[in-house]
Parts: sequence; C-alpha cells; structure tokens
Amino acid sequence: MKRLVLLGGGHAHVHVLRAMAEPLDSGLAVTLVSPVAIQVYSGMLPGYVAGHYGLDECGIDLGPLASRARARVVSSSGVLVDPARREVVCANGESVPYDVLSIDIGSQSYLGDALGVETYATPVRPLERFVLGWESLLGRAQRGDIGSITVVGGGAAGLEVAFAMDHRMRTLLGAAAPHVRVLADTPVVLPDYGDGARNRLLRLAAKRNIGIHPSSRVAEVGAGFVRLRDTIEFASDATFWVAGAAASPIFRDSGLRTDARGFLLVNDFMQSVSHPEIFGAGDCATSLDNPRPKAGVFAVRAGPALAANLRAALAGQPLETHVTPSRFLALIACGDKRAIGLYGPLTFSGRWVWHWKDRIDRRFLARYRVDEAPTA
Repeated sequence: MKRLVLLGGGHAHVHVLRAMAEPLDSGLAVTLVSPVAIQVYSGMLPGYVAGHYGLDECGIDLGPLASRARARVVSSSGVLVDPARREVVCANGESVPYDVLSIDIGSQSYLGDALGVETYATPVRPLERFVLGWESLLGRAQRGDIGSITVVGGGAAGLEVAFAMDHRMRTLLGAAAPHVRVLADTPVVLPDYGDGARNRLLRLAAKRNIGIHPSSRVAEVGAGFVRLRDTIEFASDATFWVAGAAASPIFRDSGLRTDARGFLLVNDFMQSVSHPEIFGAGDCATSLDNPRPKAGVFAVRAGPALAANLRAALAGQPLETHVTPSRFLALIACGDKRAIGLYGPLTFSGRWVWHWKDRIDRRFLARYRVDEAPTA
C-alpha cells in the first residue's frame, strides 16, 4: 500500500483531500498532519475583522474532508522531515512514514530584527493567533482601553487589515474609535502594485484619517509604544505585525533545498528540486524557474494540478507541469464593503468589486464544505 502524507491543511491541500475521495483508492493510505482542525481562509480574514463575516463563515473544516478521503488525521505540526527514512517527525513526538510527501503549510510572519515583536505585537500568522489577538482587542476597545492601533506592514495585507480594523472600530464606537495607522519600511505602500491602486488607497486612507507612514522601519515594540529607527515614537495600545512572509525552518533543518529566504524550492511539477518524492505548494514553496508572489491565489490554482501529480507520482506515471500566469487578479477589501481590483495595468473600484470578491470567496469555501461524511 502506498502512503501519501499531506503536511499542512492549506488551500491546495483542501483540494487534494477532496480529489482523493473521488474515487477512493483502496491501495492508498492518506495521512493529514495539521495542528488545526479548521483552516481559516485568508481571503476572508479582512471581512471577518471588519465584521462582515462570523468566524464560522471563514473556515474550512478539515475533518469531514479527511473522512471523505479515508485519511488519518494527526493533530500536530511537522517539525522535521527525514528524507532518508521517509518520515515526518511531528511536534507531538509521532513519526509519520511516507512514500510521497506533499507540504502546504503556508508561511510565517516575517519578524525582522525589531525588539519586542514576539512579546508585544500580534503577528498575522498563524491566523489562529491573530484571531485571538483581535478578539481580545475588541473587548478592550469596548471598555475604552484602546486609543490607537498600529499595523506594521505596507503591503496589500497590511492595508486590508488596517481598513478593516478602522471600519469595525467606527461601527462599534463611532467618534470614540481609536486611531489606526500603518507603518511601512518601504518608500511607498503597496510597492508591488501600480500608482493607480496606490493613489486610490491613499485617498481613501486620508478620507478616513488612517495614518500612512512610509519609510518607517520599526526598531522596537513595547507595552504601549512603537519606536522607529529614527527614534520617532508612536503611542500604540495594540500593534499587529503584517510585515511580509517568512519561511518555516523545517525545510533547512531537514536538508531540503531552499531559495535564499528559506522557502522550499520546487520545479514546475511542484516537486522539491532536491527530493523528487516531496512536493510543495502555496506560500511555503518557491518555483525555481517561475517564482510568484506569496499570494493565496496561487495556492488555490495549484490544488487541481497538485492532486493530479500526487496521484501520478504514487503510480509511477509522468507528471504534468503547472505554471500559473504571472498576471493575476487582486481584490483589496477597503473595510466598508468596497474593494479595489487590479489586473495587470487595470485598476477599478467600488461596492460591486467587494460583492464580486465576496461571491468568489464564498464559492471557494462552499466547494470544500462537506455536510455529511460517508459511512464506512
């Protein structure tokens, strides 16, 4: 019997789980290793923060998907891959053997060298920790204990979170809402996007009195403050860290080949370039020949091709290449059921864009929700 291990329950792996149940293969044993039972969909996180969705609307329950695929679930995270023994060593001490391993564990928050981040800031990843930090902040804000909120990170994710927080606070507290600011260490916010989208977001931020501070590299986060490298200090009753993606140490610790930042290096079959029995998808992996930004859309697109190549690898059959186009649709939520869309040089905005994004996100989640797992 062949053994397939899925390390992580990311966007690509939820499709693999669904695909492995259609049809069931009696000669295949599937194991899912995941520290969480419900995968929070990152595309709907700003909508949850803004109050448009309940948390239960933003998650995929991995249990029913695993049951459909007759997959064993190990409720733990992987800490090491032993390619020689073909085993995944888990944080709970269990070792899970594999013939083919697929990794979709996402990324971690890039913390950099600023002091106090782990103690006094809430990173956006893992998402479960972010959710706990946000729920705690809501309670403190309603008690009148929050005067200002700082979001560190000037990319699309940081701006989405900042707009969502501002909207939620104004909805709950009106004129007493805390001030929200964004600190970016780049000369401009949204450095990976064009001037059209950036200018629209800057005008909107000015209209809502959201502070935008480019070229503001953080040196220290403390209890009630954020200090920049140039010694400027902001009062901050809550600081959220949304400053880019970092790789899990599991790849380098396991002796797998990585890119310069430590992400698993894969070919156009989504195979590790150093260990062909290992596959990687989503934010945790980087394509050697066709690198793409760390964006959830690429993990979603990878799902069907990854499922097909895993089946092929297990059967000893040829693999198919998977190269996603470099141009992709980006939809940036602006807090109040408005959004800005970008596709190549095109930029568009309005309520209709948010409702379009909402339909896309809900359709994605509905595809992987299982009402009732089959009986044995």
